[in-house]
Amino acid sequence: MPEFTDQQRTIHYLDIGQGPAIILLHGLGSCADDWGPQIEVLAMNNRVIAPDFRGHGKSSIALSPFSIKDLAEDIKALSEHLKLSRFQLVGFSLGGMVAFELALLSTIELVSMVIINSGPAVANASWSLRLQLQMRMMVIRMLGMRRLGQIIGKKLFVKDEDKHLIKRFATQMALTHATSYRYTLRAISNFSVVEQVGRITMPVLVISADHDYTSVEFKRDYVKLLPNASLLVIADSRHATPMDQPNILNQHLCEFLLNKKQD
Repeated sequence: MPEFTDQQRTIHYLDIGQGPAIILLHGLGSCADDWGPQIEVLAMNNRVIAPDFRGHGKSSIALSPFSIKDLAEDIKALSEHLKLSRFQLVGFSLGGMVAFELALLSTIELVSMVIINSGPAVANASWSLRLQLQMRMMVIRMLGMRRLGQIIGKKLFVKDEDKHLIKRFATQMALTHATSYRYTLRAISNFSVVEQVGRITMPVLVISADHDYTSVEFKRDYVKLLPNASLLVIADSRHATPMDQPNILNQHLCEFLLNKKQD
């Protein structure tokens, strides 16, 4: 797994395949490896780059608080290091928030963007979602990261055929630096670019699971603010759509990204 150092922070990333570039941005407590089912398909015809955010996977831990925009700046630095003049972007959950910030950076040229189970704000989202973030803080302090992973995993993966993913998710969470995770939660709780999304003019596909943390209506409302966006709903899925419905998600990703690559 290659790495890149910027401002004394090391960013680990996967770089697989050849062709037009696609950057995949993972969710909270996850890592680049969790994009495995998507990389396997997308890398057939594309160069796929999947970084670990700071404090996640094999990247450097976070030594001080940061914002979602800071994470976007990390990805911008990586794209410049890799000499990517333009690329497509897929962001899941936390990665979707970072994708919005990247799309607002004037020096970044995005061909298109896919947002999965995410949005341009959490600070203005439902009280229940903000409560979830606070509850996670408390669990980390009292029970630790692995136990938090088990609790979240049981809510993410409820079907019998997905039970094995609970252990995998808890194991990955246990490897995530607790302080870095708390800093990320704080960054998420303060995130909002709703007033700026009208500036995002490239094609955007917003994908929502029918049982995501935030409602389909929440996504439908913000899609209306984007000049060139559409909404797609995946049935029988919860928040971790890349893992609980990988085949259906891959089908939609390939169709959208291929079409926009050729525009």
